[in-house]
Amino acid sequence: MSSNSPIRKALSRPAFLIVAVILLLAAVTLNTATQALRLYFKKEAVPQPRDFREMPLVMGNWMQVSEDEKLDKEIQDVLGTDKYVFRDYIDVDLRGADLLALIMQQSHPSADKTGASPELDQQIAEMRSEFNGASFDRRVAMIRDALNGKTPQERKKLVLAMQMRYTTGVVNMGVTYYTGLVDTVAHIPDRCYIADGYEPSSYEIPIWDMAPEGSGQSQPLQVRFISFEDQTGAGLAPKCVAYVFQVNGKYQSDPLAVRQELQSLTQRYGYYAKIELMTIGNDTKVASESMCRLLSVAKPQIEKCLPDWAKVIKAHS
Repeated sequence: MSSNSPIRKALSRPAFLIVAVILLLAAVTLNTATQALRLYFKKEAVPQPRDFREMPLVMGNWMQVSEDEKLDKEIQDVLGTDKYVFRDYIDVDLRGADLLALIMQQSHPSADKTGASPELDQQIAEMRSEFNGASFDRRVAMIRDALNGKTPQERKKLVLAMQMRYTTGVVNMGVTYYTGLVDTVAHIPDRCYIADGYEPSSYEIPIWDMAPEGSGQSQPLQVRFISFEDQTGAGLAPKCVAYVFQVNGKYQSDPLAVRQELQSLTQRYGYYAKIELMTIGNDTKVASESMCRLLSVAKPQIEKCLPDWAKVIKAHS
């Protein structure tokens, strides 16, 4: 090494050597302290015990009418996880006959013609009579038979048509799972819907009761509820959206609280799941009631797909 090299000159300076020693000691001390205090700057992943697609097609009075599909790679990359499910549910007792009537109307020879069809009206009336007098299992079977052979795209169109006609009893639900992360919570409606041309018209943080009907017990759950209106002038349908997270075994409605939990230095592991529900329309009371009823029966099934946090902590304590 040349006597005139910058490195040799730096090493010959006492001030440089003192700073270098201090930095070395700081690094060793930090590493020792981190190990002694059991601090974790990175999170280890927590495996999902069960795939969301194993959730039952029927939960309470609600029946899935869509089909579980795998997202395109580009969309999945943006989503940031391959652990997700996006489903459309209808309340069988409330909207089952309406869905069957819509399917009959669309498949009738006069569907593309103007004017009423007494024959179709009679068939729909008979179907409604049979449906209303049937058991719940029979109602589900009637809907399943009517949907048989429908493509995923045809089912989505049916759901959209139902949502445009009825303000309750038809709900979209999405559940996503993330683990091993400490970064900002991704893809919250507050940002995503605005990017799609909507603006919030109301913003609430209600507490919904998740207790089963008739149980007499209260199971409060705080969610975020936002009503969105079109801001583009393109005639986008108004939407109501609610969402909540489960992070490290606890429910949180605030994305910042989720991030704070994941950034805890004392936790070695970390995960969170987002549950999001959507209806079309601007009647917030009706939308809230409908989404609350679905979530109350979906929540136990979703929890079966999430880690038992107490067991995670115990297994690695």
